[in-house]
Amino acid sequence: MKDLNFDEVPRCWAICFQTDCPLAAKCLRRHAATIAPATLTQHTTVLPAARTNAGCSLFVADEPVVVARGMTRLFEGVKSWDVPRLRNALEGCFGSRAQFYRYRAGRYDITPAQQARVAEIFRKNGYTQPPVFDHTFVRYFFKV
Repeated sequence: MKDLNFDEVPRCWAICFQTDCPLAAKCLRRHAATIAPATLTQHTTVLPAARTNAGCSLFVADEPVVVARGMTRLFEGVKSWDVPRLRNALEGCFGSRAQFYRYRAGRYDITPAQQARVAEIFRKNGYTQPPVFDHTFVRYFFKV
């Protein structure tokens, strides 16, 4: 399993110092707080109001995930007449044509949920092979 390094935690990402939380043992926000350097004087934090009877509205599972970057080989093996339709669907999946091309170029991490949506778009269009991403790696994903 990949170890969490506090340098990976974004400054704007809330960490949690609530030791009495029942979800603390499984929470990435709590894990980040436990490895915070002793010299840390301020950071964005989770407030007690985030906790409810149903759990915590800011809970993030303390598990590394497979993150992808880049999709320059995504259309290899795709029939040329299917490419425009797939590309349009992917542009919608990523929010816009510009965003799609940013993700395609590898500027942003492609989350597991986004990877699943890409695979579903291909499946709906008759392609059973899983999509090929340029790079995949295991790391903690700091969901906002």
